[in-house]
Amino acid sequence: MPLAEFELRGGGRLRLYSNRLVHEGRGALVEIMPYAHLASVRVAYERDRRKLQWAIGLLIAAFVLSALSGPMQGWFTMLAKWGSGDSAHSEVLAAVFNALIAFARFLPRIALVLGLIAIGFSVFFAIGRTTFTLHFAATQRAFGTLGRNRRLIEFAERAK
Repeated sequence: MPLAEFELRGGGRLRLYSNRLVHEGRGALVEIMPYAHLASVRVAYERDRRKLQWAIGLLIAAFVLSALSGPMQGWFTMLAKWGSGDSAHSEVLAAVFNALIAFARFLPRIALVLGLIAIGFSVFFAIGRTTFTLHFAATQRAFGTLGRNRRLIEFAERAK
């Protein structure tokens, strides 16, 4: 009879017995970890600072692209008018500048997508992650869930 159980995301389960911890994965995968093999047990709620750094970087890139869009359209429009003429070279230049104008018009959409991705990174940073880590002599195993999971913290407290 287990002392405590915790359902993992993805269908796995941790079961705590008086002398061992059992990790049951999907299907028939079972891992038995006797307490004698454990060096330490750790549970922590953490926020990944890299997600926040990515969010800030993407927001800066979005603002820069959005700010450059208008001036780039003006410059390329001016250059297209300046290079217009009757020669074959003028037609090629006009086609290139028209393509650059279209690209400059597309920059705000790219900036919007980058901004939405940045919001996603910042949301995952704000949610954080609760991680239950088992340290063995030469390795460690970590089990995590999104957010501050009280049930996982209580499970880890019982395992200590």
